[in-house]
Amino acid sequence: MASSEGAWVQLAVTAASADLEAIADLLREYAPGAVWIEPAIETSDHRDFAYRVLERGTVRAALEVLLPEVRQELEVRLARLPLGAPAGPLVTEVLEQREWAEEWKRFYHVLRVGEHLVVRPSWEAFDATPGDVVIVLDPGAAFGTGQHPSTRLCLAALEREVRPGDRVLDVGCGSGILSVAAVALGASEALGVDIEEEAPRATEQNAAVNGFAGRVRAATGSLGTSWPWPAEPAAGAFDVVVANISAVVLAQLLPDIAAALAPGGRCVGAGFIDAAAADVHGAVAAAGLRLLREDIEEDESGIEWRCLVAVREG
Repeated sequence: MASSEGAWVQLAVTAASADLEAIADLLREYAPGAVWIEPAIETSDHRDFAYRVLERGTVRAALEVLLPEVRQELEVRLARLPLGAPAGPLVTEVLEQREWAEEWKRFYHVLRVGEHLVVRPSWEAFDATPGDVVIVLDPGAAFGTGQHPSTRLCLAALEREVRPGDRVLDVGCGSGILSVAAVALGASEALGVDIEEEAPRATEQNAAVNGFAGRVRAATGSLGTSWPWPAEPAAGAFDVVVANISAVVLAQLLPDIAAALAPGGRCVGAGFIDAAAADVHGAVAAAGLRLLREDIEEDESGIEWRCLVAVREG
């Protein structure tokens, strides 16, 4: 399907809430920068941030052209995804560019996290109260808007752990929401690394929107041999390292995370569920870190997402 001049093809897939991120990751391969998730929540009273959790949500993407062979390939790959429940069919619709550019804004609203953090889309007004720490963040191609339990758990942990003047490393920075939050909470600087090429640009752009240009830096890479700042060694350089990534990658990186922490530094690790908790705890101990606490948030499908805080003792 080819769109007419000035029009785009919108793709939509409805699925269980726990499967939306996996589908979005696949669609981003075909439509980088033009994929959004309609959060599986229904807001009610804007003032108290109440919401009702829904069982299914929708992933949408926009392409200038959708060739028949590309659609066929995409449908095959969607069918092969290891989803928790069957997804709906791939639905297409021709939209004017201005339509899809505004469409996803209907689904993102002000979100309060922890005691004082507030995540606000740029198009929504918000009357902050004394003590509120407001982050302006628009959804985009990079992961991290505060809608996912693991992101909310990390934000709440950073609110407790970041101290004035801390230097923070954000591993798998995505949209930069955690880097921006760390600086907003008093960190002197936050560095972000991500293997996705879009993420560093999104992180620094969101930092600039919040007035933190220069205090948040990001680059493509990771810890270890992929460290992107050879003139600034990571060893012992950070007071807080936050990693909102998968259980497997978190366990693999924990030795490098421990090495990057200064004595007394704290690791905030998330992105894993209850089934992987024992493996992650073992990796924490093997890396020489001491587990301080672990917080849990259950998503709408009953999956328990976890976020741990561990310390490198002096």
